[in-house]
Order: sequence, then structure tokens, then C-alpha cells
Amino acid sequence: MTVRDLVTDLFAEHIDAVTTEPVRLQALVELLRGFGVAEPTARMTTAALRREGWLAASRRGRETLYTPTEVLRGSVRGRSARLDECLGPWDGRWRVVIYTVPETDRSARERVRRTLTRHGFGPLAPATWVSPHRRALDDVRTELAGEPVSRLHLLTAQVAAETGGSDRELAARCWDLQGVAGAYRRQIDRLRAVLVGPPLAGPAALVTHLRALAEVRRTVLRDPLLPEALRPPGWPGAEMRLAWAEFCARLAEPARGHVAAVLAGSERIAVGADQRCTVDMSG
Repeated sequence: MTVRDLVTDLFAEHIDAVTTEPVRLQALVELLRGFGVAEPTARMTTAALRREGWLAASRRGRETLYTPTEVLRGSVRGRSARLDECLGPWDGRWRVVIYTVPETDRSARERVRRTLTRHGFGPLAPATWVSPHRRALDDVRTELAGEPVSRLHLLTAQVAAETGGSDRELAARCWDLQGVAGAYRRQIDRLRAVLVGPPLAGPAALVTHLRALAEVRRTVLRDPLLPEALRPPGWPGAEMRLAWAEFCARLAEPARGHVAAVLAGSERIAVGADQRCTVDMSG
């Protein structure tokens, strides 16, 4: 988990649930200290996120305060919307990308592959990638518009019945589904170990939740989020979602209680500071 991810997850998962007010930089430093993040690193990371538009900064006297921007909140909504769409019924059509990149431009070829992977495509052949998701072609068309691709063909297709193959077999060729399933099962075991253990409170609850979130997200990024018709038998996705929901239900209250206490404590410390006005620094 990078410090950048940690800061954005703190806002998205906990701070936004506790307050709509700007948060003092010193409170963020205190929360990040529980993860072993030194103050200079915390300050540099929040400043970088402000420059990139993920956070907006303001001043209160000599204090710097931060709030999440629509860029950050929109990113969270986008992840949720993609998950909801991918788990819906399948229309039986594959989205296919066939591309040609000059052999001398290896970096461009790797960028194209990373983009396709991020949007849920799997490699049917080295330069032919497929996805079952409706929005997949629009997403990659937009993102690959600036890449130096010699040829880019986007089309839809169906598995012909006379070939003797099946859609599920095609999916098994394009993704390491057994590897993803194994990663989910290991995470389910780790989440359940926390659930049957002693209750966590304070910084331990916050640290445990966000570190687990980072682990789960890494596996979800490997998961093509296939519709039910394409998943192998015994797919642990539903079990994983249930375990994660129970885990979050157990840790959300103590984690957010700790966040609220740190934010309130930072405000008490700030009593007496110059509070003449708040000046927007986001521009």
C-alpha cells in the first residue's frame, strides 16, 4: 500500500463518514503515524495530491486544512458503478480489441496491455484481447486515443456453436481464474481470522481495515469480474463479498471512532489559533 493510496482511502472510507469539514494537516499526520508514515512523507504526499487535484487545501491562520475534491469522490463512485455493472446479467457478446504496435516501441505495447488489463480485458492472443463487459470498448477507445498504435480494431463477437467450444472455456483461456480464486480464498481465511479474534479498537481497527482493503483491492484488480455465466464452478466471489461486508461491519465503528477522536483532538489543540478566514488554495 502506498502512502498516496493510504491518504485517499482514509478520506474515502473514514474521514468522509465522520465529517464534511476541512481536516487539519496535523490530524492527517497523526492518523498516518499509526501506519508508520513519518511526518515529512505525510506532508509531501498530501501536497502532491493537492497539486494533482485529489485534495483541495485551505488556510486557517497558519494551519493548512484539506478536503477531498470531486476527482477523489468521483473515482470512488466510478469503482462502485463498474462493480455493479460487471456483476449484472451478460448479453452473450464479447468485446474484442485487435491492435498493432511497432516492434521498436516496447513501452507503448506495455502501456496498451496495462490499459486493457485495467479495463477487464484478457489476452486471447498476444495482440487480441477480449472482455464480456458492455462499456469496455468505449473505455479503451477513449484511453488509447493518444497511444501510437499503428492499427486498432474494436469489434464485438460471439462464440460460434459449430466450433464445439464454449464461452466459459474461452474465459478460462484468457484469465488465470484459478489463481484469482485461490487469492480470494486466502483472503477470506484472513478476514475470518480477524472476525473470530478479540475485538479491535482505536488505531488497530483503522490500520487493520485499510491494510485489508489494500490486499482485497489488489486481487479485485486481477479479477476480470466475469458475469455468472462465465465463472468456473465454485467461484468464491459471493463468499468474498460476504466476508468483506462482515469484516467492515465489525471494524467500521471502532475505526471511525478513532478517526473522529483524532480530528476532535486536533481541533482542541488548535483553539486559540488565528481563525480570521479560510482562503481557498486549490487554484
